[in-house]
Amino acid sequence: MKFAEIKPNVRSMTPRKYFPERKKTFQTRGCELMLIREGAGEVRFAGRRTVHVSPGSVVVAPAETSYSVLPQENPIESLVAEFDYLREGEGRLTFEDTLCLNEPLALQGVPGLEVISGYMMCVYLRKEPFWQLQLSAGMGTLLTHLVHYADGHMRSLIDQVISLVTERYMEPLNNGDIASALGYHPNYVNSVFVRDMGMSLHQYLMRYRVEMAMQLLLTTQLPVADIAVKVGFRHFSHFSNCFHRLTGVAPAAYRLER
Repeated sequence: MKFAEIKPNVRSMTPRKYFPERKKTFQTRGCELMLIREGAGEVRFAGRRTVHVSPGSVVVAPAETSYSVLPQENPIESLVAEFDYLREGEGRLTFEDTLCLNEPLALQGVPGLEVISGYMMCVYLRKEPFWQLQLSAGMGTLLTHLVHYADGHMRSLIDQVISLVTERYMEPLNNGDIASALGYHPNYVNSVFVRDMGMSLHQYLMRYRVEMAMQLLLTTQLPVADIAVKVGFRHFSHFSNCFHRLTGVAPAAYRLER
């Protein structure tokens, strides 16, 4: 589905208060947008990720998502909008061009959210003529605002991944380790990487390790097996296969040819 095809249907807008002593798990039917107004803590998504929230945070949970809100000390107060991208009961949708909406999305410091959400709350409470159309337009504006803001956030995520790989490529990293270190689900990080970099996260890590090995082969006299370990490969055969696939020659031959 393309983001431009959405026609949001807002089913409810409700203030919610979460208390530290009352732990409860929520299961979304449709999608939910949560704007944090007071308090701080965590929102934990089952099997996906944990995000830290504070006043001004906004969280978008896809349909059929399980999550819990865990305040630190004081209660968390939020405004929750339950909505569907097209129609009520559509289930979970997958976007082709806005990957950030395929997984739980959390952003901080997005300007203008209080104004838009405040207007929508007034429309919902008054229910004047054409209120549903006004709510749909308001949610469309809000989501578009978030997607544009998240695009910059995803570019920042790519930079964070590249920085982490540069610092820790010699460790036994995998997609899960990288995503966990940055607070995201591996599938989300990988999908962002494929879209923006044209290769999977695993492919980037292997390519970077091979590039580091190429430098060591040309600038040191270290045995090839030692170089494989030094750049993060646990098995020499894996290193040799990756090196040959990316350069067209075996590691030892690469050193001799240059």
